[in-house]
Amino acid sequence: MKKVIFNEILRKLIHIFSLIIPLTYFFIIKDKILMATFLILLTLFSLSIEYIRRNQKGYIRFFFQKYLKLVLRSEEVKGHLTGATWMLIGFTSAVIIFDFEVAVFALLFLSIGDAVAALVGRALPIGKIWNKSILGSLSGCLLCVFFGLAINNTLPSQIIVFGAISGMFIELIPLKINDNFSIPIFSGLIMQILKEIL
Repeated sequence: MKKVIFNEILRKLIHIFSLIIPLTYFFIIKDKILMATFLILLTLFSLSIEYIRRNQKGYIRFFFQKYLKLVLRSEEVKGHLTGATWMLIGFTSAVIIFDFEVAVFALLFLSIGDAVAALVGRALPIGKIWNKSILGSLSGCLLCVFFGLAINNTLPSQIIVFGAISGMFIELIPLKINDNFSIPIFSGLIMQILKEIL
């Protein structure tokens, strides 16, 4: 049990490291086409690694089995797409679909919210629903709002708040779609709609 918790903590700490992508988009690249191109290339590379891992014996499969098994979930070990690949698919889709500022926050909410919700939920499993912690989701939501408002200089504050709430709501409910994809798409969709009508 302790090993499972340690593995999940390690996985979510790596997840938080993905913050480099939305922050790079917000502060450095700022160009939708350039960022989308970069993410498409990363996603294609990741999908290629996934294909090799599943279909060919060799160094890549050995590397996954020996060194990355610690952070992989059981279904990923069996050959399903890893959370990292789903995250890249979610990031890429959000950047392509949504306006610059909306996409930045959709990516940010995935990187921060999902990781914090899982870590707090594991440490303090208060208010369990659908095998998730309401306290974890609430913590993820509050941190998303805090970070979102801290760097926001274009969107109305209520859009950030509703985006964070929608992202953590979709994280909480038991969908069959990987939440590394559903969080940025759903929160981005809510924010894009609000941006158009407010």
